[in-house]
Amino acid sequence: MKYKLLYLNLLSITFFFNGFSQIGKRGIDLGSDSTTVTGNTYAIIIGISQYKLVPSLQFAHKDAQAFEDFLLSAAGGKVPKINIETFLNENANKNNVADAISIIARKAKPGDRVYFFFAGHGDMEDLTQIENGLLLLYNSPHGNYFGMKDDVLEILDLKRYLSPLSQRGTEMIFVVDACHSGNLKGGVEGVQQTAAALSASWGKEYKILSCQPNQLSLESKEWGGGRGLFSLQLEEGMKGLADKNNDNKVSFSELQRYITDQVATFSEEKQIPVITGDLSKPFVVVDPLVLASLKKQKAENYPLLAVANTKGSEEKYVDSLNPEDKKVYLSFKQNLENKNLIWPKDTNALFDYRVFIKRNKDNPLTPAMRRNLAAALNERFNTIVGPLLKGETSYSTRDECYYAAAELDSCLSLLGEQHYMFRNLKARKLYMNAMSLTWALSENEYNISWNPTILKAIKYLEESTELEPNAAYTLGALGISYSFMFEYDKADKVFQKYLDLRPNDISANYSLGLIYNKLKQYDKAEIIFEKLVKVHPDRLLIMEQLAKTYSYNEKNNKALALIDEIIASEQGEAQGYFDKGVYYSRLSQPDSAVYYYKKSKESNIVYTGICDNNIGHVFFVSNQLDSARKYFNAALAFDSTYPHAHFNLGVIAEMEGDLSEAMNQFILTADYATASLEGFITNMQLYYGKTYSTNDKIAYSDFKKKVYIVNMQYCSYVSIFYAYIRMPDLIDSTDIINNFFELLLNYKQEDVWTWYHHACWKSLQGDKEATMESLEKSMKLGFGDYFMLTNDNDLSYIRTTPEFSIMMNKYFPDKWKKDQPSKTK
Repeated sequence: MKYKLLYLNLLSITFFFNGFSQIGKRGIDLGSDSTTVTGNTYAIIIGISQYKLVPSLQFAHKDAQAFEDFLLSAAGGKVPKINIETFLNENANKNNVADAISIIARKAKPGDRVYFFFAGHGDMEDLTQIENGLLLLYNSPHGNYFGMKDDVLEILDLKRYLSPLSQRGTEMIFVVDACHSGNLKGGVEGVQQTAAALSASWGKEYKILSCQPNQLSLESKEWGGGRGLFSLQLEEGMKGLADKNNDNKVSFSELQRYITDQVATFSEEKQIPVITGDLSKPFVVVDPLVLASLKKQKAENYPLLAVANTKGSEEKYVDSLNPEDKKVYLSFKQNLENKNLIWPKDTNALFDYRVFIKRNKDNPLTPAMRRNLAAALNERFNTIVGPLLKGETSYSTRDECYYAAAELDSCLSLLGEQHYMFRNLKARKLYMNAMSLTWALSENEYNISWNPTILKAIKYLEESTELEPNAAYTLGALGISYSFMFEYDKADKVFQKYLDLRPNDISANYSLGLIYNKLKQYDKAEIIFEKLVKVHPDRLLIMEQLAKTYSYNEKNNKALALIDEIIASEQGEAQGYFDKGVYYSRLSQPDSAVYYYKKSKESNIVYTGICDNNIGHVFFVSNQLDSARKYFNAALAFDSTYPHAHFNLGVIAEMEGDLSEAMNQFILTADYATASLEGFITNMQLYYGKTYSTNDKIAYSDFKKKVYIVNMQYCSYVSIFYAYIRMPDLIDSTDIINNFFELLLNYKQEDVWTWYHHACWKSLQGDKEATMESLEKSMKLGFGDYFMLTNDNDLSYIRTTPEFSIMMNKYFPDKWKKDQPSKTK
């Protein structure tokens, strides 16, 4: 942040003869008893950042341009371009400005409005002229101003030419943001005298000034992408944020309260604006659409600590220090530049600052030191998060996140709880605490042993969102963390809020689509993936997910058509053939499935392992176990870590009675599978060593065709669970089996199945009460496989009990009543 010379933002001597009465009651309004302006609006706008001889500013020209843009907009009254004279940088010379003032002075009529806006340097050379001051134009010399009067505007000249307009019924508004850094001819005293001359009453005009006579005006790249603090807050207040009583008008008194509060807050009481004139009058009519857009933008805003630059006044204060204090100050500056902020101990910028303020508490250098140190302590965090805010990948590490959290913690201590950004900074520290645990955690790294760490990270992130609820990066991380814990309902809500903030974020939309598929809300998933495919037609991964979603939702024709599009694409042939094999496998058309799996292998060798596994599965469900085993082993020969092949070999071993080998293969599956890896199961009667008793051939055939989407880790642990309980000498090993059961409960999305499997175990033990209790939990969670409930032999023990009949009548009344005659024969 740079101290802008006095920035007398005569932000509009606002010669702004307002001519927007014909466009309705929108824009700026200075009527004596209403917001209706009967005449024209004119404006002279001056903004100078780059001076020829005087030290430059940064954003004065941007403030002036922003003010012109405001006046041209609906919110500013759609002032005709021809009524506005804007002079930026080298165009802001005395000839241009004087001509504009002369024309306005003759043209303005009663009922008109005139803005005079100035953003640039202000100074005073002769301190005896207490009623005068100077606004420096582009060619202004660095001192000796009165020897070159053509290069400055005297405050008294503005008073002489423009103030009389207000006596004749013209609304005259001066907006001045003239900041002084202390290195011009008049020094700090010149700043104060110039500001005092501006604030003196001339007549009925309005003056909106950037700061008090004894203060400096601030500008920073962190404010509005590079703006003066006063100018930005003035613009936002005029757009409606200052409308305290929500009457769709902004009065001068409301504007004064708003900009005073905002500027004082963001400057930490170092800059307080001034408004003079009849403050009871209305000033601006609020455009509801503009205000709503601004509020939304600010809600999504990522506030930053602004960096102060005391260039110009710094030398004066440093020279006044004694040698020891000067050494500490220079050490602070060096450590700040070298990024030695809190390390190493006793040789860092924070240490230097604390030593300095103990000895120089009221030194004018300390506010800038504090602000600049605080901003530097945020830099590591900003570097990590910055790319995320742009929708880009952030390349960082958990160690970097740890250091960022430590620096933010120091920043909180430095600024204290009363600082206006304390809640934001605390939220960001909590986010970094979480990321120091889980940054870039991937499915390949995750297993359930991570759960305690992820739960700790979730706690940090939940606390962070309470403090900074619209931080998109925190919501994204929280949604991912919930997904790792299979808390898909919570993840859904978080990603929905994330997308409210960043509706076009590909990653968040894609993640939300996956979550809807997990929740079996396929219609919602379709909408998301269809939208993504439309916007990104070249993203094969998105097309593949949409095809899967169509298939899950039993829209087979749409799925097949999209798969054919993937095959026809330049890079998607192998993937498309594979997807087509899966499509026909799900439809129990084995010959077609095998054909397309082989086509996929031929197109790309990378698909060899997965295709061999799926061909093996075709033979497996046809009870051709030798051929199935051959292909499963071929898949492992291609990739020894392929989890699906290990699982399928485990199922074959279980079917053949080799439970030891089965358990070994299931354990390997769980080790090699990622936490979210899924598989398709058909012919459920072949799994978990289950048998089914039924005389209903149609129902049994339908059951065998049914497709189950399963988590591979979970499915492996369930298989081990059943292998244990099928061993007579192990079924009562309660501690061991309970450990497996606790393991299964980590997969929350599978709770409905976990309690069903638990009921089967208790039934095999002959524990009716525990069986019914677990079945009831499963049913309440939504278990609805009527065939399994009525035909799974693991539940034979309780199936003839009154309790089971009551439960079935409760959850399946029509089916149960219909089946009872056949059941009782």
